[in-house]
Amino acid sequence: MTEPTLEDGRNIDVNGASLYVEESGQGVPVVLVHGATGTAAMYRATIALLAKEFRVVAFDSRGHGRSTNPTGELSYEITADDAAALVGALELDRPFVGGWSDGGQVALEFGLRHPGSARGLLVGAAYTDFQSEAPRSMVRTLFHGNERGLIDFDGWELAAPGFVNYLKTAHSASPDHWRNIAQQTLTMCLEYSGLSKEQIESIQTPALVIQGDRDDLVPMAEAVNLHRWLPNSEFAVLPGTNHMRPIMDPAPLATVMMDFMRRNL
Repeated sequence: MTEPTLEDGRNIDVNGASLYVEESGQGVPVVLVHGATGTAAMYRATIALLAKEFRVVAFDSRGHGRSTNPTGELSYEITADDAAALVGALELDRPFVGGWSDGGQVALEFGLRHPGSARGLLVGAAYTDFQSEAPRSMVRTLFHGNERGLIDFDGWELAAPGFVNYLKTAHSASPDHWRNIAQQTLTMCLEYSGLSKEQIESIQTPALVIQGDRDDLVPMAEAVNLHRWLPNSEFAVLPGTNHMRPIMDPAPLATVMMDFMRRNL
């Protein structure tokens, strides 16, 4: 079998936005949602592994990379609705939906808001409760935000030049594109309440909860609660894995995803 390669991307209009989409492989579809401030490109290595057996669809979330966002606002709910609209536009037959970090969060919203539309949810490194101070403090620190939820961009560039340089490269449609995405993302996280135990328990779609045992951003307790509350879930722990390793070294993540998907075709 030849190594799968990404086809040329294209833009598809959904929900008032134009989403940049890339596809690779054939078979049962998988829709991957990227993490905060990322693009579909963060999954290139993951896609190469999954596309050996599945049709993989990855997209830049609205406003990110090569996608547009006329409203200038972001939310997990909107991203889940965009993913569902994309499933319809591409006429995908009950794909697997999800991803890592914000991709896992969107998977939960997808399962709640669009029951029956996916054959399985891939819930990697997601939170249940965004209302407590711990996750809010975490995202403020990550984005160099103050108590009012505003980013100190000058200080951030000095404190985290690697992250900022990545943002400038990934979101280069205009000089302020990366700043807009960062601020919109921080606002989204601070305003998001998460999902209640009752909401999570109502999600009937089979789900794979995935967590790194050394995740420095998402506590293991969050994944344990998700597994307990999701009625049709499995739990996979990635050993020796912090929050970024599944993106830099995707083989373990792809392995547990493929095992789950093969058994839920």
